[in-house]
Amino acid sequence: MSLRFHRVFVCPKNTSNPLVANQPMYFSFLQLNYLLMYFIYGLAFFSMGLAMALEGSRSPNIAEATLLKPLAMFGILNAINQWLEIVILPGTWLEIAIPRPLLLVKLFFLALSFAALTAFGVQAYRPARRQVAASLYVSLGFLLVYILAIALDHIIPWEIKPNCLRCADAQARYLLALPGALLAALALKNHAVKNRATNAPLANSYRLAAWGFALFGLTQIFPARAEIYPAPFINAELFQQVTGIPIQLVSTILALFTMGSLIQASHIAEKGRQQELHQAQQDKLAALEQVQQELLKRRELRKDLFRHIVLAQEEERGRISRELHDDTAQILTAASLNMAALKTVVGTDPKAITLLERSQGLCQEMSQALYRMVHDLRPAQLDDFGLVPALRHLTEEKWFSRKIAITFEATGEQRRVEPVIETVLFRVAQEALTNILRHAHADTASLQIRFAKDLITLTIEDHGKGFTPTLKGEGFGLAGITERVELINGRVKIDSAPGKGTTITVVAPARLDQSVPPTASPGTEATPPSPI
Repeated sequence: MSLRFHRVFVCPKNTSNPLVANQPMYFSFLQLNYLLMYFIYGLAFFSMGLAMALEGSRSPNIAEATLLKPLAMFGILNAINQWLEIVILPGTWLEIAIPRPLLLVKLFFLALSFAALTAFGVQAYRPARRQVAASLYVSLGFLLVYILAIALDHIIPWEIKPNCLRCADAQARYLLALPGALLAALALKNHAVKNRATNAPLANSYRLAAWGFALFGLTQIFPARAEIYPAPFINAELFQQVTGIPIQLVSTILALFTMGSLIQASHIAEKGRQQELHQAQQDKLAALEQVQQELLKRRELRKDLFRHIVLAQEEERGRISRELHDDTAQILTAASLNMAALKTVVGTDPKAITLLERSQGLCQEMSQALYRMVHDLRPAQLDDFGLVPALRHLTEEKWFSRKIAITFEATGEQRRVEPVIETVLFRVAQEALTNILRHAHADTASLQIRFAKDLITLTIEDHGKGFTPTLKGEGFGLAGITERVELINGRVKIDSAPGKGTTITVVAPARLDQSVPPTASPGTEATPPSPI
């Protein structure tokens, strides 16, 4: 059958090549199809190689990444071999001598590509810790057998010397391509079985790729006609005579089919990894949320515990202050009265009178110190009259007023609030004024309290030397203030700078079941210590 189509370029008649027989002066459409088939054939395997290389680079599993490297190498090297065939074919049709180095390079890529495919097939069955070495040894073993077969062809004394390159090409397909493709098919089938229960789409893609490699391996038993057995009888020409289609077309279709199956498997695997990553992120968020809930519970428990400690502490302070006031103060008063009565007994003895008067003075000083101690432990004004009178009395105490001028101002609707809130605000004011007296080196200070509908704002300000407001390295004063305010769900703002004085603003709710809104205390707040 002679097919005559568009003329491409002139060539001499070649009756020995069936592709150009009876077609002088032009190439047939079938010959152009051969070039297209080899191009698509190579493009399919090259795309597969790139896809497997990318899949191996982004795979988090080191064993899987190592497994895909020889498969990627096979695809790229085999694609180069097919594209070299495109360069060689026109010269064959035109009966132009092909440079022998080019043929050797093509044969090198062919053999090396199928050795890489063999390494992939072996590596898929080996344990992860030994698979690289085992696949390397097996693939090198196949290459060694192939090299020995080629050497044997040169040693055998043939009556008619065969075409060594054609024989080497056929032997590469028999000794490397066929077992390598079948091993790859078995490896992919094994992966399909492993993933059948967990990922059915991925298993189906592996199964299709396995069939593609198996059929591709079977096409390798039909090489170009060569003198090596069984190539003289079973070859590409026989396949085309029996089926009516070239074996290269079948190989191209199988290459496209295998490429599509492996790329689909790569996409499914990537989708699975993304789902696993998403699930891991969801689990992480759930764990973080659980940790946050646990932290909130621990913080609430800590606040309750601290509230009980403060209440127990204030109760103990009240008990001690009452005992000091009721017992010790009465004893001192009785001792002072006894000393006054003793003056009438000793008469006019100046030494005795001096000692008695000195003892009376010591009793009075002790009584004043005891009174101040009782007031510091638990001021009676706080329990009897409320927060505002207690704060006013605090600013008028001789301990403060003798060393610093303190102004006090109360605005808003003054009222009694829960004892815990009153105690916390009073202790904050007491601690802040003590810090001003000890560290600020200020001459004046101010204490303001403002009552709103649901909030109480306490402001303590001085014009002393100031400091950098951090909770670290400042002792327990600021930390104690923050802890106490956090106890009643309040907020603290500490505004200070070296040389510019200090302002402490406390915003507290009017009831313990309320919280201070975030906008109630503008500016940067002192960060409370971590609950852990």
